[in-house]
Amino acid sequence: MKEPFSFVARLVAFCLALLVTPLPAQAAASQPGAWEELEPGLALARFPVPVAGDRAGELLALRIDPARYSFVILSVSIPGEKKRSLRDWAEAHGLLAAINAGMYQPDGRTHTGYLRVGDIVNNAHVAAKFGAFFVTSPDISDQLPDAAVLDRSVSDWQALIPHYEMVVQNFRMISADRRLQWLADGPEHAISAVGEDGNGHILFLHCSDAMTCAAFAKRLLELPLDVRQVMYVEGGNQAGLFLDTGRERHVWAGRHPTGYWPAGGINTPLPNIIGVKRRQ
Repeated sequence: MKEPFSFVARLVAFCLALLVTPLPAQAAASQPGAWEELEPGLALARFPVPVAGDRAGELLALRIDPARYSFVILSVSIPGEKKRSLRDWAEAHGLLAAINAGMYQPDGRTHTGYLRVGDIVNNAHVAAKFGAFFVTSPDISDQLPDAAVLDRSVSDWQALIPHYEMVVQNFRMISADRRLQWLADGPEHAISAVGEDGNGHILFLHCSDAMTCAAFAKRLLELPLDVRQVMYVEGGNQAGLFLDTGRERHVWAGRHPTGYWPAGGINTPLPNIIGVKRRQ
């Protein structure tokens, strides 16, 4: 009788050991909310979000270190350029990642807020209701961050943006002191946003599932992202995120609760985008 008991005891001990043994790094990275390092300075995390119906939603966060990667704003206003999908912009310019630069006017070209690339101005008007700027490529790099999201209410933006080669303005979702700025419920739709964390990393944020901007921003504050200033860049079927590391390639786009939008989505031609490149 002792031997069967001994066998059962060993089996139980083995099972308990499996429960407490740490997951390998690759397995752990696949768990919701775990950061997966794609390459040095670039990490991706997937977080669950509540959405309508029984299907589980997902919020993506791509964390980018400006010390290892450079950012570009590409626009149809640049001579020789044309509207392209996120994927086509990325392929044309060798981008590692890309996201919407923001909403645009009915002419299909002009950004709804201020947008400048070098001396090329897509829209010179600073929108009074837009409280955030994404800036990159400073002319005094030893004094200014290579890329940042400026909170208009606390940053000396009028003095700062002339020192950056590329600037785009959009709605502010979260302020520099982590206060929710988008309070109205509003409609539910897919969302893309760009933010900055407490360590100065740039965050490309995307949810293909329909949710309100207020719920999206609130969820960002709840997650272990250490988000500071966050700006909204697009919603609905045009909201997207592109990633191509060479080993894995993804295109995420807005979708209805029952599936992807019947038109647009990943093939929507966009006039202005924000891209990421590896530093040479």
